[in-house]
Amino acid sequence: MGWITEYIAEFNYVAVALMLFVAGLGFPIPEDIPLIYGGVMASQGHMNMYAHFVVSIVFILIGDYCLYRIGRKLGDSADAPGFVQKVLTPKAKAKVNGMFERFGSWAVFFGRFIAGVRAVVFLTAGMSKFPVWKFLLLDFLAALVSVPVWIYLGFWAGQNWEIFLEKAKVYNMWLLVGAAVIGLISYFVIKRRKARNEDVAETESNDVQTERSSSHPDA
Repeated sequence: MGWITEYIAEFNYVAVALMLFVAGLGFPIPEDIPLIYGGVMASQGHMNMYAHFVVSIVFILIGDYCLYRIGRKLGDSADAPGFVQKVLTPKAKAKVNGMFERFGSWAVFFGRFIAGVRAVVFLTAGMSKFPVWKFLLLDFLAALVSVPVWIYLGFWAGQNWEIFLEKAKVYNMWLLVGAAVIGLISYFVIKRRKARNEDVAETESNDVQTERSSSHPDA
């Protein structure tokens, strides 16, 4: 962890961008540390908090999209590179497949908050030819929840950020719960609206059929 903060302190935005991009590719670098420590740097006047936010969002999405593209290129191929095989373990794939079965497209949204399965979710989305626009939209929405929270908490923690980091797992759990609530509400609202539109379409179709039947009575 020390080398990450030293690297960010020396290279600022470049370091944050590189760290988040590499983390997005699935490498074992905790994504929250660059976000939090960037907020700490902003509180000390060494970085601009809004610039940090923009850089973080952009490079998180780039890293995630690259991982998605790797999965899309692989498809159902068994000749996956070594690092992909290490990530796509049978246990992880079973867990992620269960998420997609339960939440559908929103598994991409929820996957962003679970470090242990995030890379598997994005690879699986690519391998299953998940629509690119929908992947980027859901990933962007999830990042809009997590990124500003971590940055603000780092800004708020200031010099005491290391003490705060010890409690980060608790905050992360509440963040995941909050995101889950937002995601589930959105999921049910969209599902209900879709069902309502289908009912309207079915009613209109029945009305058309009734009109046709009345205009052509049996001889």
